[in-house]
Amino acid sequence: FRLGSLKLQEVPNPAEVIKELIGYCLDSMGKLQAKTEHLQRENERLFSNWSDVEKRLEKCVEAKEDLEADLYSRFVLVLNEKKAKIRNLQKLLSEAKESAVDAKCARDSVATTQMVVKRENNYDASTDEESENPARASLPSALERRDSSLLGSPDIVDPAPRRKRRQRTAKPTGPGAKVANYEAEQPAQEK
Repeated sequence: FRLGSLKLQEVPNPAEVIKELIGYCLDSMGKLQAKTEHLQRENERLFSNWSDVEKRLEKCVEAKEDLEADLYSRFVLVLNEKKAKIRNLQKLLSEAKESAVDAKCARDSVATTQMVVKRENNYDASTDEESENPARASLPSALERRDSSLLGSPDIVDPAPRRKRRQRTAKPTGPGAKVANYEAEQPAQEK
């Protein structure tokens, strides 16, 4: 390998040339040493900044983790409250549906009971209408069924309470009156 070549010339005063070379080398070495020291100081400063930034970053990471844990705990509380509220609303809704179904069943059973009581009252006692209109007493049962279905409707007013009131006010009081009423009913039933 040939790294380079040099042509040397003879110098009349070699001591001066050597002095210049040594001076140049010392100056270059001083400059390089100053540069090295400057770079070392810069390196130390950067290292200290890096360690400060690393400490800050660790603190930020810890603060972020604490904040996340706090937010998650709050979120869990809010989420659990929302779930409890949803469960309560669903429970109230199901109770409302059940009460609506129960109310409907109760209305239907009350309407059925009223129809049964009305039929029993119609069979047990005579009314003013039956005594006035004997042809109405012999109407077919299909019409009675149709009337009872109409009575279950909330739009139709039930005439049974009025009839009962009329019967109560029309009946005389006392044991003699009951016997007279019974005897008066006997011929009507035989007719």
